[in-house]
Formats: sequence, structure tokens, C-alpha cells
Amino acid sequence: QLLNEIERMVAMNCTAVDIAYTPADLYRLKREGKKAIMLGIENGYAIGKDLTNVERFRNRGVVYMTLCHNGNNDICGSARYNDEYIGVTPFGEQVIREMNRIGMMVDLSHAGEQTFYDTLDISSKPVVCSHSSSRALCDHPRNLTDEQLKAIARKGGVVQVCLYSGFLRTDAPATICDAIEHLHHMVNIMGIEHVGIGTDFDGIEVTPAGLENISKIGVIFDEMSSRGYTDDQIEKVAGKNFLRVFNDVTSLTAK
Repeated sequence: QLLNEIERMVAMNCTAVDIAYTPADLYRLKREGKKAIMLGIENGYAIGKDLTNVERFRNRGVVYMTLCHNGNNDICGSARYNDEYIGVTPFGEQVIREMNRIGMMVDLSHAGEQTFYDTLDISSKPVVCSHSSSRALCDHPRNLTDEQLKAIARKGGVVQVCLYSGFLRTDAPATICDAIEHLHHMVNIMGIEHVGIGTDFDGIEVTPAGLENISKIGVIFDEMSSRGYTDDQIEKVAGKNFLRVFNDVTSLTAK
């Protein structure tokens, strides 16, 4: 129903927006002056216990899926409410291999540490964390340790900074500078090719002042420029890194 509704809204606004099923679609829509939507599923709970739903959703245009959300499911253990430190289940291993086979990105945001490392061992393709920040700067279970950041970089993946204030700092309201510090730290740990900005604007209420919605995102790029980042580096963080993984996952054959 959600996918049907998105497609209905896109059809009603077809002169301004369309769905991007591939990186090439996104660049084409940009050239046409349209906004591009990429379909994703947050929480693999959506597939139930039916492995065929992975391909079914991919055929509907879904390009990435988080394995879980805030709680365990049949696929894996979550970063939160996971007292048993559950990792990837046998069914979850099948799901990850199927996602690799049919070209759907594995998203490890919300995943527990055991799930994180299990997935890196299982997946034959790079993975992403679409909206996760640095635990070294903000000790929250939803954030990633430096070792996790290094591990995902070795896999060729990307981690995108989440702009939820509570994931940027816990002792005071977060500022734009806090978001930049997380980004800068992740670049230092992982390299510029493995960092992006995930925002999570659709799922959060508290953001740093001045970063309330996507129209303000240019402030981050301005700040990066003032700190010495080149235009090429900013473009990588702004989306090219994520699209590289998207292209890798959809074009490589699963092993």
C-alpha cells in the first residue's frame, strides 16, 4: 500500500518528480530538472518469513532495506532492545544472500554489533549504513564504533551521518558544528570515499538548529568548504559515494 501510494503521488506530480530505480535514472532526472525518489524499506520485518518477498520488493523498485529497526526480528538482532546480543539468524543469512543476488543494498543502520559483523562476513557486496553517526563522539548504541567504521570501509561500503540531535551529542542540544565534527571524524577514520549524509529527516523531530529540513543542507557543504574540503570531496559526501555502492550492488553478480 505504501509503495502504491508513493507511485500514485509521483504520477500526480510527474512534471516535477520521478522514481529512480538506478543511479543512471537519478542523473537523468537531475538533467531533466526533476527530483528523484529512491524507494527503500526500513525494517526487514516487512518481508515476514517469506524469502520470495525480497525479490518481489526489488521488482517493485525497492533499492535498499534495513535488516531491522528498534527491536529484533526474524532476520537479526537490533542495536536497541537486544539484551541477548542476537546477530544474524539462519533466515537472516538467506535474506542477505538473496539481497546480494537480486541487487538490493543491505542497510545496517539500526543493526546490533553482532548483526553488523555477521553481515559483513555473509555479504558478497558492499553495505551501507544510511543514517548512523560516530559512537566515539556520542556514545549511543545506534552509532558506530571506530572499528565498525573501519570494517565497513574495508568492505567498500558507506556510512551516512544521521542528523538526529540525540545521535550527535547527549549533554546539550546539538549544533551544525556537531554534525560537521561527526562527518569529519568519520572521514578521518574511513576515508572520504566512504562517508555520506543520511539526515533521517523523515524519521526525527529534533535536529541541530539551522538544519531543520533538506532545504538547509547546503549549510553543511558551505561549512565543509570553509574547512578545506574540495568540491570533488564534497560531491562524494553529498551523494556520489552512496551512488557508487548502489551501482556496485546492482551491477555485480553475487558470489
